[in-house]
Amino acid sequence: MKLYNNFINSINGIKMALKENSFVLELIGGIFLLPYLFFLDVSLLLKMLILAVYFLLLAFEILNTSIEKLSDKITKEIDPDIKNIKDLASAAVFVVLLILIILIAFTFFV
Repeated sequence: MKLYNNFINSINGIKMALKENSFVLELIGGIFLLPYLFFLDVSLLLKMLILAVYFLLLAFEILNTSIEKLSDKITKEIDPDIKNIKDLASAAVFVVLLILIILIAFTFFV
């Protein structure tokens, strides 16, 4: 029963993420990424690495959204510490996105 409840909670979280613009944009990017990877003439290992980083990007975006929502629950007023926390979470997403871009760019030179 606990495993089932955990699964339902995860599905609910994904449903909430689907309401976030950034997450949806990253999913749209995946719609283009998957066919590109399918037709790409590189090793399966590189394809799997790109796919893994893509899913990490989605996971980091969900974590970023949860941090933003939690921060907004604490206070809606402008708070420099909360702004820094939100900026750090956003920077983590940006770093994963940069890694993904670098890996995809690498495929043009292999």
